[in-house]
Amino acid sequence: MPGTVITDLRRRGAVDPGRLLAGPLRGVGLQRLEPGHSTEVAADGVEHALYVTAGSGLAEPPEHAVRRDPAPDALPDDAEPRDASPDDAEPRDGGIPLVEGTAVVLPLGTRTVLTAGTAGMEYFHAVLTVPAGCPASSSGDEPA
Repeated sequence: MPGTVITDLRRRGAVDPGRLLAGPLRGVGLQRLEPGHSTEVAADGVEHALYVTAGSGLAEPPEHAVRRDPAPDALPDDAEPRDASPDDAEPRDGGIPLVEGTAVVLPLGTRTVLTAGTAGMEYFHAVLTVPAGCPASSSGDEPA
């Protein structure tokens, strides 16, 4: 297996596969949101694939999400933390429930806010480049 690299994501957090792979995969990592914390994930110039590995939470369009405290080590750099007031205990709308085994794909031009449930949420996060000239998503569906 020449050229093979094995990385423990639980210990390392995130890696840049672009050093080894020629395909569109540009970032992979295991992320954790503490209970009640949120992070916005935006597919601006890249696409995202998320897979919940533990815990639970919600995925909501940014305009429906309640602002909460940011997660300290969110991936990727274009994710925008959200802040909360103490009175905002629950999101305004139900959002899409995220539980262990749930996958979320964010096509180009979409965004979502991930909010961890009472036990927190761990998820695998992959960032993919988009070939030049590809149009943004126009499915009309809510992101998440």
